[in-house]
Amino acid sequence: MGPLDLRGLPCPEPVVRTKKAIEANPNAVLVVLTDQASQRDNIARMARSLGASVQSEALPNGDFQLTLTTGAPQRAAEPAPVTEPCAAPVRAVVFIKNNVVAHGDPALGRILMKAFLKTLKSLDPLPSAILFLNNGVHLTTEGSEEIPILTELASLGIEIVSCGTCLDFYKKLDQVRVGIVGNMFDIVDRLHRAPRVIAP
Repeated sequence: MGPLDLRGLPCPEPVVRTKKAIEANPNAVLVVLTDQASQRDNIARMARSLGASVQSEALPNGDFQLTLTTGAPQRAAEPAPVTEPCAAPVRAVVFIKNNVVAHGDPALGRILMKAFLKTLKSLDPLPSAILFLNNGVHLTTEGSEEIPILTELASLGIEIVSCGTCLDFYKKLDQVRVGIVGNMFDIVDRLHRAPRVIAP
């Protein structure tokens, strides 16, 4: 098959189309073209999560070519019976859409956000991820007073994901100081799989 040309497509279309192509073409080599570094990274991360190997190349015209070598579809193993005492702890996902908590005085909202993030450390079990959308991405970027606490949370194994479209809108794609740049597919997938969602 020819290259999968994803140039010019908005998030999360490149990741969604690549995922479908990988699932439809086991034991194949797929060539993917994209014109955005953030999309290249998102596609590569998703492909590796599906067991594909990834080679990336920057083309002379500024585009990116990814060569994905897919494996055979993995059969889901029959789950072993799990008794209640051995069940894995349920880990929530935190969904942050603003850099303040609730409505009202912005200064109070900033104080509450700092307190909220610091309090996450005391949860047992810890959240599996914190997702930042819209104005919330200001918390993960240069100049944010929350970088130290978010860095500490990341060191505890909590995934920090900022919306790439939001970062691009605010001209902050190159200013992320903690976590990864994700896309809408990453965010919706984590929310869909989460046993529960915490949204301050």
